[in-house]
Order: sequence, then C-alpha cells, then structure tokens
Amino acid sequence: MNYLKTLKYVLVAVLVAGFAGCDSLLDGVEPSTSVSGQLVLSTEDGVNALRASMYSKIRENFDMTTGYFVGPSAFADETRNRPGSTRYQALNSATGTSGGTTHLDNWDLYDIIQDANLMVSGVENGVIDAATLDQYRGEALALRAFVMHNMVRVYGYEPGNFGVGPEANWNAGIIIRTEPVLDVADANLRPRSTVDDVYTQILSDLSTAKTLLSGVNSDNTYVTEAFVDGVTARVNLYAGNWAAAGTAAQNAIDNFSGTLMDTQEAIANMFFEGSGGGNHPEALFKLVINPDTENNTGNGTFSNNGPATYTSDGFLAQLPTQFLIDQYGAGDFRNGWYLSCDQTQINTGLASPTACDQVNSGGLASVKFNGGKGQSVDDLPMMRVSEMYLIRAEALAKDANSAAAGVAPLQALRDARNAGVVPASALTDLDAFQDFILEERMRELSIEGHRFYDLKRLARDVRNPDGSIKMRAESYRILADLGSGLINVNDLLVENPGYN
Repeated sequence: MNYLKTLKYVLVAVLVAGFAGCDSLLDGVEPSTSVSGQLVLSTEDGVNALRASMYSKIRENFDMTTGYFVGPSAFADETRNRPGSTRYQALNSATGTSGGTTHLDNWDLYDIIQDANLMVSGVENGVIDAATLDQYRGEALALRAFVMHNMVRVYGYEPGNFGVGPEANWNAGIIIRTEPVLDVADANLRPRSTVDDVYTQILSDLSTAKTLLSGVNSDNTYVTEAFVDGVTARVNLYAGNWAAAGTAAQNAIDNFSGTLMDTQEAIANMFFEGSGGGNHPEALFKLVINPDTENNTGNGTFSNNGPATYTSDGFLAQLPTQFLIDQYGAGDFRNGWYLSCDQTQINTGLASPTACDQVNSGGLASVKFNGGKGQSVDDLPMMRVSEMYLIRAEALAKDANSAAAGVAPLQALRDARNAGVVPASALTDLDAFQDFILEERMRELSIEGHRFYDLKRLARDVRNPDGSIKMRAESYRILADLGSGLINVNDLLVENPGYN
C-alpha cells in the first residue's frame, strides 16, 4: 500500500467521521458509513495491530461481554434483580408486549466485522509470511462468523421457525458485509439478507476458517480450530442440521487440547484466575484481559459495566433465581459455582449487598464472573467444551429420532459433574429428552449467554422463574427491533413485525 493510497483511506475516514458528526442518527449504525481505524495494512506491525484490534473490539463491546453472557439469563428465567439494584431490570421486567423495545440488541457488532473483513481481504500479499497470514485470516473468518451468528439470532428467527411469529414466513436476517469499507464507494446501503443466506455465509466462513486453522490448537487465547468446530456445532444446532452439529461437536472435543474437569475442587475453581484458580481449563477460546491496560467495556470500566460487576463482585444486580438453583442435585459439583453474596463481593468501594435472599433462599451469587484479576476484570471464556457434549447429545438424538442415541455424551458430562445417571424419565421419548437437555443446559451453561436463545430456537414460551408467561413464543418481542435510528438512515431496511 503506497503513501497516497494510505492517505486516501485516512481522508475517507475523516470525511465519514465528519458526516456522522452531522447526523446523530448515524451513531451505532453498521459500517456502511464508517471506516476502521486500522488502515495501515502494508507493514507487519500494522497487520499485527489489526489482529489485536479485532480481539480488543470484542472486549470493548458491551454486547460481547456482559450483554453476551448475562443478558440472555436476565431476559429469561435464570437471573433477577437484587432488590435495590437496577442493572438489567428492564430485561427482567419486560413481559408480553410491555417493556418498550427492551431487548438484547447488538447491531453495533459490525465494528468487529469491519476489522475481520480488513484482515480477510485488506492485507496485501507479502506483508507477512503466508502461513501467518493464513492463520490470521482463519481467525478473522471465525470471528466474523461468530459475531454474525450472535447478531442474526437477535434480529431473526432460526431456519425452520419463520412461521412462529406474528407474520408468516418472516425470514429477514441481518446485512451481510464481507468486504472492508475502504472507500466512500464501499459505503453503500444494503437491505437485510434472508436468515438462510446469513447462515450460508456463516457456515462458509467457518469451513474456510477450519481449513486455514487446521492443527492450530495450542493457544486458546486466540481462535483455534477447536473453537471453529465449536461455533460450527452451535450454528448447525440452531439451523437444525443435526448430523452436522453432532459431527462438529465431536471434532471440537477431539481437537481441544484440554478435557472436562471431573473433581469437585477443579469444577468449583475453574472460573477463577490467578493462584489457586482453574484459569478456564475448559475454554475453547478465552479472551485474556489485562486489568491495568484493558479495563474498558461498553464505554466504561469493567468495575461499572463488566459481567462480574453485574453478578458477583460489584453491584450484584443479577442473582441466580431459585428456579435455577433448584435445578442442581445435592451432590452436583456445579453447586460450587454459587457462593453467598457476602463472599463474592471483593470490590470494597461499594456498599455490602443486602436482600440477596429475596432472589434465592440461600442468598447466592454466581461466581462464573468474579473479578478475580482485580478491578472487577475476568478473562472471558467465550465458549467451553462442555457445551459440545450438550450439543452432541441433542443433535444425535434428533438425527436418530431416538433419545437413546444422545445418552452417551450427556452421561459423560454428568459423570464429570457428579450429577448422577440420566433418569429414565428423560428417555421416554424425544420431547422428554429435549426437556431434560434444556435443564442440563441451565445447570451447565447458566449465565454464559444461552437461556433466552435456547427457548427461542426451540419456539418455547419464555417464562418467569415462577412459571408464569413472560413472552409467548409467537410474540413479536421475541425478535429485537432495528429502531428508527437505523431505518431513517437506510431506507432499504425493513423493521421486524410488531414494531412499525
């Protein structure tokens, strides 16, 4: 990239920034009107900086930290506000058609996609050695796919569920962008692609990423082949591709350099960093955060906006419901993931929490995010290998139309957690097995970004912890709205039903 070409990109960035400053409606829109700050792609240092930016933008984005992990639990039935706290109260209380447009909106993730696109197709050949560039491009493709799936499950129905909502055959997804915005000519407005097209793009990206990252599994602080397999398994599960989901889940298990923890101490400590902690031994990919130099997410610090602040270390605003706590048997090692509120708060600058026992009888908080690195910062396990056992169990059973086909991976997980034998009542038919899988997913994956989306993908009603209906499966509010800020800027976009 010569000096004049680099200068052109910088000028484009200035022009676009000026345009956005003239119209507040552009704040937070997808990057049809924005240019990444990482534009120097003709040096090795520049490419490495772009790679670092791609990962940093995940950490900086609230929708990929607290929004990703805690939000789906608060929106469903796994967590509720401690009396006197307010964080995510709107998600807790949004019921039926009330609550305005409160949802898990994440349209701003296009900022991450822009960096990924720059890495995939904006780096000139010969800038870095070919093998390293292949690895970086594989990481970028995987992260683009991961982010796109997180977006499309917020704004669109899953394949096969297009008739669930208030409008028949509603298949609108998100905008697909696979090329970087490097020039004003690239900054074109586009309509939403169909959900099927989005899933096709996601799976294509993951297929290419797997090839580029073949054998790259030693460092899970970056994207690995095992993580690519894990995302592939999750995406295929949502898409109803049972055989593909089961195969990808097994690939993730096989390619992962670690294994399931199977002792009480190891399981209780797995989410703690530092001396005596497990340091996320089951993470297919964990985002490592330096509390001194990277303490920012959602335009604030982790002490104000991070998942530990929401759940254990700071405000303790979202506590596990009694409904969640009741899912665990007495001997289940995963009970160690919950401690009393007065044990979990290590942020001494805040008042001691009260009334925790009004959310669950034991006054417990989840310690999956505990602020153990200091300043309410945790490393973030974006996906764990235990999810693969649950995906494989569900996928094998559905592919064979037999509950018995899914027992082995489910039992392997339960054995590791000292949770007992899969009960006979779960094996009477496929529906009973699916119900039990949902319960096991709560036990294993609570406050890790799954509960609301599990109910949505299965077209289940979203209920409150007491069993009352929060949102019916057919409610228009199962999907997030795009909002007038996006619609007014891009008249090619169509709003989701019910919000017009």
